[in-house]
Amino acid sequence: MLCNKNEFLESRNFIDGIDFTRNDPCIFVVYPAGAAGDLLISIIDKHYLRTGCEYYGIADNGRVHMFTADYESMDLYQNYTFDDQWFYDLADNLGNRNLNYSLLDQVIFGCHMYQELQIKYILDTFPCAKIIRISPTDQTGTNLLDWLCQYKLKNTILHANSAINKFDKDTVVTHDRVFNLPFGSLFNEESYYKQYDLIIKFLNLNGRLICFDYVQYYLSKQSELIRSALVDYSKTL
Repeated sequence: MLCNKNEFLESRNFIDGIDFTRNDPCIFVVYPAGAAGDLLISIIDKHYLRTGCEYYGIADNGRVHMFTADYESMDLYQNYTFDDQWFYDLADNLGNRNLNYSLLDQVIFGCHMYQELQIKYILDTFPCAKIIRISPTDQTGTNLLDWLCQYKLKNTILHANSAINKFDKDTVVTHDRVFNLPFGSLFNEESYYKQYDLIIKFLNLNGRLICFDYVQYYLSKQSELIRSALVDYSKTL
């Protein structure tokens, strides 16, 4: 089995009153809007028996409908603080879905807190957290992020030379609990398996579960123009 049997997750062994704390192990996937972070979360989630995440498939506009353990409570556009109330709300959220931290074998969060200071804040707050950070490595990657974001949210396809955001050269955060994943590297089969194996090692997983066919299905849901641009770009990484 690639997902280890865990008797503590069986309902007969349920222990009430145990809530997730800042000192518990967890995984953060952080990324700018449009970086296919939900796609990666849906892959990682399959390596655990129960994480509190919920997956509802991929829409026709290419958007992966994936809710993480906190049910999307983190928001880049707010001055978010992981205070006591946030942990209370997380416990209530899990409880409303008939879950409890004692019924989970991993906790996965996904958010847009991908900037260096925000990552440092996560690392300082959660001493046992591991972070996978998706970020572009050049202006072309940044433009593709904008394409994906606009297509998913507004069903709009930008022109090839359109650039909403300027590439930020500071794309690498060096820390033993941070894995830097170049945006676009999952859209090429060879690169996909290379990065997948590195993530497996980083998270101490047992082996691959999701083949490249799943990524191809994700790409099939993008517009032809965006799909072609993503595949071509991935070959350059």
